[in-house]
Amino acid sequence: MRKFKRFYFVVLFLTAMILIVVKKNFAINSRADVDAPPFFFMKDTIPKKSIKDTLPGKDTIKITDSSKLTTDSAKKPRADTFSLKMSKDTLSGPVKYYAQDSIVGFMDSKTMDLYGKAKTEYQDMTLTAPVISINQEKHMISAKAGRDSTGEISDYADMKQADNEFKSEHMEYNFKTQQGITKGTITQQGDMFVHSDIVKKVDERTMYSQGTFFTTCNLDHPHFGFRARKSKIINKKLAVTGAIRPEFDSVPIPVYLPFGIFPLYQGRHSGILSPSFERNDVQGLGLSRLGYYKVINDNWDVQVYGNIYSYGSWSGNIQPTYRKRYKYQGSLNFGLQATKRNFKGDPDYYSTKTYTLNWAHSSDSRARPGTNFSANVNMSSTRYNENIPNSNLMNFNNTAGSSITYSKTWQDKPFSLTVSANHNQNNAARLVTINFPNAAFTVNTLYPLQKKEAVGPKKWYEQLGIGYQVGFQTAAPFYEYSDSVKAQLRREGRYRGVFQRMWDTLQFNGTQSIPISLSLPPILGGAVMISPSISYSQTFMNRRTKYEFIQDTVIGVASNAMSLRHQMSMGISFNSALYGTYKFKNNTFIRHVIRPTVALSYTPDLNKDNYQKVTVTDKKTGEQSVYYYDQLAGIGAAPISIFTARKFGGINFGLDNNLEMKVRAKKGKKQSDADTAADGTVTSSKVDENGFKKVRLIDGFGITSSYNMFADSMKLSPFSMYFRTNLFDKINLSANGTIMPYRLDANGAPTKYYAWEGRRFNIGTLTNASVSLSTSFQSKPKDAAKAKQRQEAINNQMNDPMLQGDRQRLLEYMQQNPAEFVDFNTQWSVNVSYSLTYTKPSSITGSYASRYNGITSSSSFSGSFNLTPKWNFSVNGYYDFATNKIQTFSMAISRDLHCWQLSVNVTPVGIYRYFNFTISPKAGILQDLKINRNRSFYNGGPSY
Repeated sequence: MRKFKRFYFVVLFLTAMILIVVKKNFAINSRADVDAPPFFFMKDTIPKKSIKDTLPGKDTIKITDSSKLTTDSAKKPRADTFSLKMSKDTLSGPVKYYAQDSIVGFMDSKTMDLYGKAKTEYQDMTLTAPVISINQEKHMISAKAGRDSTGEISDYADMKQADNEFKSEHMEYNFKTQQGITKGTITQQGDMFVHSDIVKKVDERTMYSQGTFFTTCNLDHPHFGFRARKSKIINKKLAVTGAIRPEFDSVPIPVYLPFGIFPLYQGRHSGILSPSFERNDVQGLGLSRLGYYKVINDNWDVQVYGNIYSYGSWSGNIQPTYRKRYKYQGSLNFGLQATKRNFKGDPDYYSTKTYTLNWAHSSDSRARPGTNFSANVNMSSTRYNENIPNSNLMNFNNTAGSSITYSKTWQDKPFSLTVSANHNQNNAARLVTINFPNAAFTVNTLYPLQKKEAVGPKKWYEQLGIGYQVGFQTAAPFYEYSDSVKAQLRREGRYRGVFQRMWDTLQFNGTQSIPISLSLPPILGGAVMISPSISYSQTFMNRRTKYEFIQDTVIGVASNAMSLRHQMSMGISFNSALYGTYKFKNNTFIRHVIRPTVALSYTPDLNKDNYQKVTVTDKKTGEQSVYYYDQLAGIGAAPISIFTARKFGGINFGLDNNLEMKVRAKKGKKQSDADTAADGTVTSSKVDENGFKKVRLIDGFGITSSYNMFADSMKLSPFSMYFRTNLFDKINLSANGTIMPYRLDANGAPTKYYAWEGRRFNIGTLTNASVSLSTSFQSKPKDAAKAKQRQEAINNQMNDPMLQGDRQRLLEYMQQNPAEFVDFNTQWSVNVSYSLTYTKPSSITGSYASRYNGITSSSSFSGSFNLTPKWNFSVNGYYDFATNKIQTFSMAISRDLHCWQLSVNVTPVGIYRYFNFTISPKAGILQDLKINRNRSFYNGGPSY
């Protein structure tokens, strides 16, 4: 009976399937507009030849407008429709699962257990854990962490959903409602790690947790954090807690706050800038960088911050930044500073107000090809830098400059235009110079004799090039008055404002020049290269300066008068190279390369009428000296001695040399090993295909001078010598000096007589020379990839156009706080430099050169080494051998506390002495928790 029933059941099942297929096939073939092959071949009851097409003509129809489409009345379009009723508990997508060990399914409860590196995927959610259980009926998934023999967690249950990640000991999650409960959960929100005993996830973004611990330490057992009993977390936005207290190394601190708010935003968001506490003996107690940061929109944000001190000094800054992707970006900083030292009525009372302006702008070259606009403005009051507290680097920075440039080049045309504004200031001299506007239009070198379609080598005359340049420049120098000078000038009625002083000294000129160049073919078998050149230019100027000798002082008076200056020069240069090689018995080669250069040039004196003669008489000796001043050079220009010719016609000559050696490389040494040092830098030693390594012994040494046939005397210029080399790719050595080929008088001044006249041969007197040597050594980094990543991060930060306004402040902060930027990846490093300078002593009583025999030398040094893997000690200083004293010295010690860093900096020697103690978290989100204590001492007199 059982066999019969099974057979009967199979027959009925097959019959039903055949009927269903036949019915489906019949339905498909019964459509008038479908020509599909049937599953069973059936004869159509209507012969095809009896069906006539109602559309005459062509077999194909092109439909241009669907609204005009007509169909045969005998054929009506037919559309197949169907409906599928979905169950309410159906998921939105498939669930994929995988297990390395085994998968066990239970049909009655519709569950599956996955063991061994189990993995489950559903839409954007991925869950990995040692053990996972899936309940298909309830759409629930649960996972457990793995533990080792000691009971410690060895493998967490890890769930990733979109940009969120959760690590838990135990997890239960509903696929459909996206709700779940987890235990022992760790999740990262930006720089913040959130540890929770129990977490209830109510939707995609919101979670409620119990026993929450907030920290920036990435360890499973953090070093520090903030403990809260209950909290609500909105993913990537905000966390709000009840009563909260800090913990350090699992030790609770009895300091409670009624509630806690932790911003978890990603990217920029507005907020208060917390200040740092400072103390300065000159300005008193203070708060530094107290302010507010505001995000205006995606393209703009702004910082407003300032400093305030108990003795009355204060400063304020506003710093907006802007950016537009693929177009431009920049930042602006404007600051005001009011400085007070001591109190009113004191003899050394000092009060002043200064300003600073910084602007950095750069444009993307892809936005407008051929057009570029950039700005780098760094201007301030000449007394601004000297009043910055706790800033040795800025206090002694006496120069500043700015540049704003717009340039345009025309595609496929030899034209270019540049418009610029410049600014330079000397804080020590209180001199500021504004150059605006400046413009230059250039026609690139054209070759009028060159053929459009060149065939074969070019003729020599085809290398004739002609260019053209025209420009316009302005200069407005003025001195910045102190408050006392302003008051005195106002009392005398002679005070003029800044813009009035700029107008009084305004100078402008226009220039045009025509450079002509020609490349002649080499001669003597290609051994000598010939390059002739000629240029002519004109300069239109609006001011002339006349000088008078009054009471041992030369005084210049400027007057408005249009003048024209001509400049012309022509010349031809010869260049060659001579090689000499010597081979030793041990297959070692030494090669000497000599590069002589000889140039004949002529510069006529086309401006003789613009020079004024001034005679100066020495009251002690009665000797008269004659000087010439260029009336078009402006006030403050250096005089020209009578022995200096204003026209030149003669020879410039020089001799450059280098010396290198070839030795056979060690067997088995690859080229990459020879080319790259341990620290990743490329060396100059290379191994060629024959197995020889090139070693440079001397990079360059030589001598240069010139001879002017039109000079009245002293036709031969002093000899300039130089020497440079790099020993073992580690020691940089350079030297230079000047030899005067004339006899010197009692005061050390040159006369018109050659040194070798009337006596035994003497090439001349060494008037000045200098030697500098520097070297650096460091150990191999523990992690080469980490060292490369750190260097790239520093380079990106220093080269970021958005940080140009803060770059100087960042460099100065790094110098004063080296312990906060310690590289624990490098075990030790040493940097040493030495410089020696010689100047021929003068017989003038009390001169610096006579006191020290003309020799000054100094050495600078810096180094750091790790006392332990977590402790680092560093020093740097400057020693002057002339005074036998250490001029500056500072030392720092740093402790890596994993998620915190401790640093101590001490500068016990120098005019500005400094002490700093800092302990701060590394994470940027907690940078306001920095504990900072610093003091500075000023040992010199006031710089005002």
